[in-house]
Amino acid sequence: MGLAINFIGEDIMLTALNRIIGIAGALALVGASYMVFHGDDFSTGAHIAPPASDALVQAIDLTHIAGFRYVDDHTLEVTDEMGKNFKMELTEPCPGLKDAKDFSLVTESYRDFDRFTAIGVKGSICTFRDFAPLDTGATAKPAS
Repeated sequence: MGLAINFIGEDIMLTALNRIIGIAGALALVGASYMVFHGDDFSTGAHIAPPASDALVQAIDLTHIAGFRYVDDHTLEVTDEMGKNFKMELTEPCPGLKDAKDFSLVTESYRDFDRFTAIGVKGSICTFRDFAPLDTGATAKPAS
């Protein structure tokens, strides 16, 4: 003959566990519903730049940027330490480029530290369409 012994503490633990599981399930359901109905809001948060069409290779193109001049939202003129001018064309308009006082050169991979395919300006990554010597007499402003 078996006796069933029911401890009060066991009932309290199971009730608390069931409540925790129920609350977690309800939160997951609310979160999933929000994602389904407001999913388009998340896609506008980050912009991924298109792939670069060209690269600046430090050992070949230029070793030090002495200055740059804003041309438009797609283009910068860059001057190296020897006074040679280059045109840096970007694949699309670069936010913050017009007012930028500096920029960072960005590599595609950790394997090519001297091959740059983009610039970083005020948190935006802007990829190169073309990087080429400029034959005009225009000079870029000195970097500050």
